[in-house]
Amino acid sequence: YPHASISQRMIRAILPIIPEGIRVHIYKLCARVSGLIYGTVTGNVFRLPFGLVLKVTFPTSVESHALRFVNRISGVHTPLFIDSVRTAERSYMISTWVEGQRLGDVWDDMTIEDKEQLATDLHQQFSTLRSRTMSTTHPICNAAGGPIDDPRIPWVTQKAPRIFNSCPEFAQEVWIGLNGPRNRDTLRPILQPLIDRQNIPVVFSHGDLVLRNVIVPGGLLWWRTRTERVCLVDWEFAGWMPTYWDPLKATWLDFEEDSEWKQIVRHVFPDCVTELDADWEWRSRSNITII
Repeated sequence: YPHASISQRMIRAILPIIPEGIRVHIYKLCARVSGLIYGTVTGNVFRLPFGLVLKVTFPTSVESHALRFVNRISGVHTPLFIDSVRTAERSYMISTWVEGQRLGDVWDDMTIEDKEQLATDLHQQFSTLRSRTMSTTHPICNAAGGPIDDPRIPWVTQKAPRIFNSCPEFAQEVWIGLNGPRNRDTLRPILQPLIDRQNIPVVFSHGDLVLRNVIVPGGLLWWRTRTERVCLVDWEFAGWMPTYWDPLKATWLDFEEDSEWKQIVRHVFPDCVTELDADWEWRSRSNITII
């Protein structure tokens, strides 16, 4: 990994040799001490020495599998995965720390030129990710190969998270309620043809492309003068998904029909404009609440 320091490479090689139980105790201690040394990052993210960061979550291996995978794809800028260990109560993951500002914190200070540069950068990164992972046979599943559990489709989680074997089967759960009297003559003619398509490829997806999950390296002023790519962080919802999933997830909390962010997402995923428009119609008119 070209951006890893010698110390980070050494730690990455040594940690897997240490028994898991000992690593759990080390990471618990790191979480307690980190705040005293570095201050608070967030409630579950802790700075560590040597340019590393510890993330503590509910028991899951999705993000660690995702980072391992995307670290092998040149052209997609992410933290470097170092180590992970899981107990019945918690998951602990070590990765490299990306110095900079979250996109949401600098959004209002960005110029039109900044946002054009951002759109181009994200388009290049996601085009690389999609072209390197596109498949017509891969099941729809999370990055660890397990069932889909995503807040955009909470009814799947409530019934039972599962792996989907086809895009029509999955799309049927994305846009529900089309047979109700309110929607069958309005939304169903728009969405049913999209649901029934058989030829939608599956690609590896970030699954949570929102402002807080994009790091502007070095901060906005530093980034403006350089060509370094923005960094994609927080891969907890990553998985093998239809090509339209990343743009839908990027805008599912956007309550404006044509916001600046949605315009950027359209530039990043120009082949998914039809799905974005249809999803807006469904979210604004179906009377179905995503909780």
